[in-house]
Order: sequence, then structure tokens, then C-alpha cells
Amino acid sequence: MLPSSALAAPTIAETIEAMTLREKVGQLVMFSVAGKGLSEAEAKAITRNHLGGVILFAKNYNDRSQLEQLNRRIQKAVRRGNDFKIGALISADQEGGVVKRFPDMPPAYSAPRMREIGKTSVALAQGRKTGKALKGAGVNVNLAPVGDLDIGPNHVMAERSFGENRYVVARLSSAFGEGLQDKRVAAAAKHFPGFGGASMNSDDGAAYIRRTKKQLHQIDALPFHRMIARGIRMMMVSHGMYVKDGGKKPASLSHYITTERLREEFGFTGVAISDDLVAVAWRFDGDTPRACKATVRAGMDVALITGGTDMAKACAGRIYGAVRDGDIPKARIDEAVERVLKLKKWLKVYASG
Repeated sequence: MLPSSALAAPTIAETIEAMTLREKVGQLVMFSVAGKGLSEAEAKAITRNHLGGVILFAKNYNDRSQLEQLNRRIQKAVRRGNDFKIGALISADQEGGVVKRFPDMPPAYSAPRMREIGKTSVALAQGRKTGKALKGAGVNVNLAPVGDLDIGPNHVMAERSFGENRYVVARLSSAFGEGLQDKRVAAAAKHFPGFGGASMNSDDGAAYIRRTKKQLHQIDALPFHRMIARGIRMMMVSHGMYVKDGGKKPASLSHYITTERLREEFGFTGVAISDDLVAVAWRFDGDTPRACKATVRAGMDVALITGGTDMAKACAGRIYGAVRDGDIPKARIDEAVERVLKLKKWLKVYASG
């Protein structure tokens, strides 16, 4: 419970000081719900485990009214899980084109189509329209825009990228993200530090990026530098293995990528979120909770899983145990929670100071 002296308007620092470790850890897990409504079992699991974030898919969508009702229930369950009036991050992949969870909602254009049009004003307008629609339905995070270049060897991002020209991609992705945030929806740029040169989609297995360090730092990085400079609130880190700049460890599990590069080199101060950790659990013999622990230890602020509340509980438990055992420093958790709460304050789902 909050101390009586802090009940009126506690700062984020005071809130963190008053939170239990389990409440803190719950803020760092984002998971999926099963259907178009929130079941009583899911609501109870969210509340009991202090879980703080949800990702939505097409399976969760029928129409905007239904989506808004689902999201109200999610917010209610999340707020019940803490004494601090902290609501939920509710996210979706609403890129446009082939990745569009809510088919009758903006954007009307895919990233490749926006590249063909070539106008920054169009990307900005599409971002604003998308942000307005998502916000109206209760979604406050869009896992977009894609900052990856459409490059070889296999052009795995061809249908989702703003193109091969780093300057064009930087300009259009930044504009789309700015449009989203103009409507108070957090944009999550992806997939840091650039996934365009991957051997395959990381959802399908081990993805290697064999770009040189110079290419990664001077070409692939440019859109992410631009989006950070323009105030992007979130950054999704890829599962790619950058063989010539980081070795054969997935970026989402790599301290070098998530901390040395993203924080120290790029100067990013917002929320870092992993790509779906179910997809990289192969590194731990299929044990997704171990991947949750590893990504938070490496520097991620939010461990994203596409599993449900049971898996979310297991992930939170593994992170909690790692802190209790000294495997993850308490300061690492507090740092992550602070970033999450600052974002929630900006999104107006956190009522305290």
C-alpha cells in the first residue's frame, strides 16, 4: 500500500518505492487474451498476477464497439491488480497491408504503397488516422512503424517495409510514427537494429543477419536514429542474430544490442519491448519463461509473449525468481518499471504523479 503521506499525488519514484516486487514484475509482461471478450478466469489471472500489458490479434476483433468493450474490461482488470491506479498497455500490430489486425480500420495504405506515393504528408496523415481509430477503440500502443529496409538476401520485409532507400524509410517511418503519437497512441518502431537483411522471418526459426558492422551502423540504423530523434516512445528489438556485430545471440537477448547499442549509442530513453518471445524459445529448448527472464536481464523493459495468462504468470514468476536469486538486479527491474510508468502516464492510463 502507498504511505498515507503519498496518497494525494505520489510521484513515479514514490510509486515504484511503494510497489511490491511482484507488482513491478507484472508491469513488464505483455501477453495475449483468448477471444473477443475477457473471460472471468482471464480477468482474475490478470488481477492476481498484477499483469500490465496485453497484445491483441484478429482473433480478438469483431467490430469497434466490441473491441472497445473488451479493452474496457482489460483496463478494469489491470487496475484492480495494483493500489496505484495503473492501467494497461494495450497493443496491436496495425501496420497496414499484410499486417493489419483490425481490417476495417486505418491505415488504408501499406508501407510499400506509402513508399510508392512518396509523400511524407500521406504517411503522417495515415498515422494520425490510425492513431485516432485505435485510441477510440481503447488500443494505446501500435507495434509500428517498420523501420527495416527492404534488402537482401531474401527480402523478408518486402511486403512490410517502406523500401530499400534508408533516407526514404527514415522519412516515412518517422512521419507515420509521429502521426500515431499526435493522437496519443505510442508508436513502437521495429525491428531494432534493422531486420531487412535477415535470412528468414524469426517467427519461423533462427534468423541470421550477415550485414557488416559498417552497413548495420551507417545504413540499417538510419531510420531508427531518425525515429528516436523525432520522439518515438517505444522500440521493438528483433530476434535476429547479427553475426558480424553481436554474434550468434538473438538481439532481444543481447546486452550489447539492447543496452550498449540502443541505450548508449542511440540514446533511446523510452520503452524497449521484445519481439514475441515464443518465437525465440527454441534457444531455451522451448521454455518461453526462460526467454522472458533473459530478455529482461539483457535490458528489455517489456517481455512480449503471444501466449495467454498461464504463460504470462509463468514468465512473471521466472523474472521474479531471478530477482530474488540475484540473477537480475533489482535496479534493472526498477529502471524498466520507471520507463513503463512514464509511458503509461503519457498515455493517461496512470493516474498518479
